Amino acid sequence: MIRIQGNKIWANHEKRVLNIFTLALKMLSEKPTLPLEENNLNRELYLCANRVNGMLLKENRGQGIESTLMYESKNQPDPDDKTRTKREDKIPDFQWGFCDCKEADPDRMTKYFIIESKRLGSPSSSTWIFNKNYVVNGIKRFVDPEWGYGKSSTSGAMIGYIQDMELQTILDEVNTNAASELLSNITISSDGEQPDITRLDQILEREQIQPTPFDLRHLWVDLKHHYQDKDKTNQQIEEEVSKPKQTNKKSRTTNKSKGGEPPEEEVSKPKQTNKKSRNTKKSKAGEP
Repeated sequence: MIRIQGNKIWANHEKRVLNIFTLALKMLSEKPTLPLEENNLNRELYLCANRVNGMLLKENRGQGIESTLMYESKNQPDPDDKTRTKREDKIPDFQWGFCDCKEADPDRMTKYFIIESKRLGSPSSSTWIFNKNYVVNGIKRFVDPEWGYGKSSTSGAMIGYIQDMELQTILDEVNTNAASELLSNITISSDGEQPDITRLDQILEREQIQPTPFDLRHLWVDLKHHYQDKDKTNQQIEEEVSKPKQTNKKSRTTNKSKGGEPPEEEVSKPKQTNKKSRNTKKSKAGEP
């Protein structure tokens, strides 16, 4: 296996992909509203990444990528696999390939940068723990041969959608879960902290997938402001719903007056009004 870590073409591709996704995550964060679920967030991010890449290509500064970003596509066949493998049925969230014209082996000219995304924060239930899921169903897919993410590549990426909790608390929990899976720690890059977006790094030793070691980049975006506002709105709705009877009573009273019906005071004296009406008729007829 030829290592491509020193290949400047791959390094440049990785740099451009990470830059595009960093800008796309910023664009995602600035949207007025966002969905909660992972798959819907990924779809929004895909659209943002395409938009960012299109703008960069128009600027013509060498930062855009002319090849197509692949969304929810299966792993592509690898020349080292002589027959179809289980990894070819697995679906990374994003793949961004390119053709390395300087690759000596024509079977290895097409290379893919793989990106997997997960939610981060408090557990949604006792059995679905986001900061554990990020490791078990995220990072491990780059070291498990059945998933084989990043096979024949020297680097890939994970994206984390922070929906609550502080970054350091999340990082501590993710690293605790990584250690339990015999994986190395994730560390914040020296130049990794930006407003709302943090870049982190991890080096994975892959015994059953080549090449190794493997550089896994992490981009975490802070989306807490979206879901805090949503919680506040839900709380206001619950407060309104908690007083249904009072609201209905007012509504019924208002409807009566709008329909031209008399107020309650007038309705309470119907007999007196009718009696006066009958007396008036008698006097007009000349009766005593």
